[in-house]
Amino acid sequence: MKNFILDIQNNIATLTFDLEGEKINKLSFEVLQQLNEILDDISTNNSLKLLLIKSAKKNIFIAGADIKEIEAFKTSGEVYEALLRGHKVLDKLENLSIPTVAYINGACMGGGLELALACEYRVARTDAKTVLSFPEIKLGFFPGLGGTIRAPKLIGLLPSLDMILTGKKLDAKKAFRLGLVDEIFDSGQEQFKLQDLVESIVTNKYKKRSVKKSIFEKFPYTRKMVFKKAHDNLVAKVNSDFISPYRALEVIRQTFTKMRHSEAIKVEAREFSALAITKESKYLIDLFFTFEKLNKNFTKTDNPIQNSAVFGNGVMGKGIIWLFSKYLNEVRIRVRKLEQVQSIFKDVSKIYEYLVKSKRMTQNQVDFKLNKLSYTNKFDGLGAMDFVIEAIVEDIDAKKELFENIEHNVKKKTIIASNTSSLSIEELSKSIQNKKNFVGVHFFNPVNMMPLVEVIPCSQTSKKTINRVFELLISCGKTPILVNDCAGFVVNRILLPYLNEAAFILEDASSITHIDEVLKDFGMPMGPFTLADTVGIDIGYKVSKILTDAYGKRMPMANLLNDMYEQKLLGKKTNQGFYSYDTKQLQENPTIKQYLNDTRLLIKDQDIINRCMFVMINEASRILEENIVTDAKIIDFAMVTGTGFPPYKGGILSYANEVGIEFIVSQLQVFEEKYGQRFQVSSLLKKLALEKKDFTTGESLWKV
Repeated sequence: MKNFILDIQNNIATLTFDLEGEKINKLSFEVLQQLNEILDDISTNNSLKLLLIKSAKKNIFIAGADIKEIEAFKTSGEVYEALLRGHKVLDKLENLSIPTVAYINGACMGGGLELALACEYRVARTDAKTVLSFPEIKLGFFPGLGGTIRAPKLIGLLPSLDMILTGKKLDAKKAFRLGLVDEIFDSGQEQFKLQDLVESIVTNKYKKRSVKKSIFEKFPYTRKMVFKKAHDNLVAKVNSDFISPYRALEVIRQTFTKMRHSEAIKVEAREFSALAITKESKYLIDLFFTFEKLNKNFTKTDNPIQNSAVFGNGVMGKGIIWLFSKYLNEVRIRVRKLEQVQSIFKDVSKIYEYLVKSKRMTQNQVDFKLNKLSYTNKFDGLGAMDFVIEAIVEDIDAKKELFENIEHNVKKKTIIASNTSSLSIEELSKSIQNKKNFVGVHFFNPVNMMPLVEVIPCSQTSKKTINRVFELLISCGKTPILVNDCAGFVVNRILLPYLNEAAFILEDASSITHIDEVLKDFGMPMGPFTLADTVGIDIGYKVSKILTDAYGKRMPMANLLNDMYEQKLLGKKTNQGFYSYDTKQLQENPTIKQYLNDTRLLIKDQDIINRCMFVMINEASRILEENIVTDAKIIDFAMVTGTGFPPYKGGILSYANEVGIEFIVSQLQVFEEKYGQRFQVSSLLKKLALEKKDFTTGESLWKV
């Protein structure tokens, strides 16, 4: 049968899933129907003693459900009926009269894990590719084929809530410790270990482990405490506008006790169906597909980059050193003083500590990674490097001088990159002779956490160089986007006006805490002043100055930021910024009041949101207009992954579509009248408003 191979030997049925024409296995409703027919045949074969379900795909068991099918549904009724059909198939698998075993040989996600949970036994291979998770919450819904019902009953309430509400990934060893899988074995042991397991099950010699569960889930009162704690954690971490985690928690609360399975699946299906058609879910699915597309945006080469040298050992430099030590064969560090080396190794080791504590790496593995690092206070040892990147101070003359020295000490094929956050790559390239191998590679802070990287070519950068850099970054777990050269590129060019606007508002109205709270309630991961203090006022000042020099009166710097920079109120690094960090109790810095206007105006919360958001939308439209990027989806993706813009709102331009372009234009015109040229409406926004179109209508509209 298409997509499945059923092989019966010695009364053991082995069902191998091999989705036709695809590199990975996905569960579609067509696949489930085919599985249903196979299970009917198996259930009538009285000679069978066991069913083993495997995958023919390398490093993939089942990657999850077919998201395109979910995206295509128009009504909750359609989703509900499809889910109930899927439930019947997995219930049939669960209720077979013979033992069933799922052999998990790689990624087992979402619907794939739900299928595995419907089997009586699960066995997993212990290598880096084996990952078990319920990632559905990141798409605006939750497991919809029994995951919220079977997982809590199997491994207990607490670990299930942790998996389902966060999308947390488990490796095989962690899954074994939790009882999510019954057995694990190393790669290469499959043939005899799996055979031994099957034989012991068939002969009733296998003793299934009992899973130790928390005593808190056994009694109604303590269960109530567990659910309240889980809800409080969501309130603290998840904006209330993003409803899927809250709905998932409620489904588990309702179905966890003695509700019959037939009723529980209906509760799950109803709530899933309501979420799957929401605009939040559609936005998140769209971002997921953009992510998938971007991570395939390179051609595999015969000579991938294997080593790198890093110049600069500040926060960004250390983050890049850590990243390359994790993924490349050799990393050369250039320091100004040899005394700096110990500090670099210490801080890079600190980034690894989390991986050790979470048992994703052993200390021996970390030591192996750190042994890849070498250092120099000169320019020696660069001759063998494939890739050299600088992350020094944001000073154009200092960078140009450094590039000249680097180019004299590397081979002709070496790619030279700048991690500048805002300086023109074209201008920096003037200090480079071999311009085809020069490129901007802008990481975001912290490097170990932020997936986005902006790649900015100069006018002579070769396509080969861009491709090799993309290959490098994707192999290191990053998602690069190609950005044409301009001051601030995409993310900082949009973000800095937002931070400045918050400061402009504060100069005349409201308070630090209130503005932060309003924009955090909107969905931003932290308020603009908390963000500015975290990044550093000096960094914001320097980037803002570069943007002001480039864009003039359209992108002015708030006087407040200039005053704070001059007084060295630089944020957390000096313990004094918008907030004071000298005590455990966070409080507004009273020094800031002297830089604010004495006459305080009243301002509505919605006006705070509109001023800060609309100035970003305006700048994002100019980026399209100037062909810095050519797709609104790229801007949305960049703002979500580079700044934490709430993904369930789809991104800054999806949010603009939701609010309405005509309304945004009218408000920008009002703001321009009141506050000046920084709100001058872009030509593209005017065109879209005039033609009653928005940012979903296609690339051709960006040309004005």
